Amino acid sequence: MKKNINGWTMAELVVSMLVLAILMILSVQAIKPKKMKTLPYAFAAVRNLNDAAKYVLNQKGATSLPDGPVAYPVANSNETCVLMAEAMSLVGDYNCVKTASINLASGEGSTGMPNFRASNLTSYAGLQKDFTSTYRGAASDAGKCATVETAAKDVMFDIDGDDGPNEVGKDQFPIKLLQTGEVIPGTCSNISPGATPSDCAGETFNNPTFLKHPNCGTDTTVYINEKEPFAYTIYKSRLATDAEVASGAYQAGDRIVEPLVVGNETMAEISFAKADCIARGNVLTRTQCARFGYSPSSSCTGEGVYCFVRQAKPFSMNLFALPY
Repeated sequence: MKKNINGWTMAELVVSMLVLAILMILSVQAIKPKKMKTLPYAFAAVRNLNDAAKYVLNQKGATSLPDGPVAYPVANSNETCVLMAEAMSLVGDYNCVKTASINLASGEGSTGMPNFRASNLTSYAGLQKDFTSTYRGAASDAGKCATVETAAKDVMFDIDGDDGPNEVGKDQFPIKLLQTGEVIPGTCSNISPGATPSDCAGETFNNPTFLKHPNCGTDTTVYINEKEPFAYTIYKSRLATDAEVASGAYQAGDRIVEPLVVGNETMAEISFAKADCIARGNVLTRTQCARFGYSPSSSCTGEGVYCFVRQAKPFSMNLFALPY
């Protein structure tokens, strides 16, 4: 008598595994905190703004973004705002009029009137403003007490435009656009100028003031350090050593770029404030770095040595860990 053996065919097994995988993905997305899902969009918003700034600089053949008014598309528009809008793929029109009240409201359930909304639905506001003067510390050890004037404007972006919650730190983030084209985290706290660094022979400096972003509402968190959803890495550029040249792997005068290591810790995926301060204060002053609890690294000094900071990615997180 022939037995009737019930079993799964290979096709049935494959289909069942696919269905199980889809159900698992959907369940993980359902319980995943919303903040975790905002990070890639926040990262893209900053990267796109930075790419637009580079495009403008290349088009103008300049080292700083323009800051004058233009008549197109509307009289008294800010030129940088117009050029950056035209560099992006937008949804709808854009408004860069310098006299317009183009601000994102934070924590009040409204988005205000952005300059423009990109095709990924991220909206930007504040680009119509003039650049305001600030100072940045020199990166070299020889000029560590020097200041170089630059300028910046406070910008706010909202990763989902008109959709909620329209709250700073959740879907809206303050940033600063430097006139050099760099984009750095903004701040929701007033960081006032401090005392003159003790190693500068008593020389007085007009250190930069990081004013509270006007759209931060009652939030006083220091976003530039504690709540930014991004990660930065410090790189060290040095000349090849005599031993490395003798090995034949390098020639005299070759530069080697590698992640900076302080002690046993690689300076990768850290906050902007920590990275900038350890790399000898390219943007933040030593007084501000002291407030954050960071100091320059001696590894970034010496003949032919300098450190620089590059944005890496959103902070790495597991399923239940939040960046803020």
